[in-house]
Amino acid sequence: MTASPPTNTPVQPDPDGRISLRVAVIATLSVLSGTVAGSLTWLAHDNIANAVLVGLGTVAAAYVFFQRLIH
Repeated sequence: MTASPPTNTPVQPDPDGRISLRVAVIATLSVLSGTVAGSLTWLAHDNIANAVLVGLGTVAAAYVFFQRLIH
C-alpha cells in the first residue's frame, strides 16, 4: 500500500475582513510603479491620456510581477 501525498490545506481569510500583508505590499508597490511610470510619461509627452493608460498598464503588469516575486 502506498501512502497518499500530503494535501495542502487552503489558507482561510481573516474573519474580520482585512487583507493580508502580502496583498497590501504587492498592491502598494504596483500603484507606486504605475504612478512613477505615468508621471514620467506625462512629463515626457505632456499628454495626460497617454500617461493614464501607461500608468494603468504598469499597475497591472507590476501586480503580476510582484505577485510572482513575493511568494
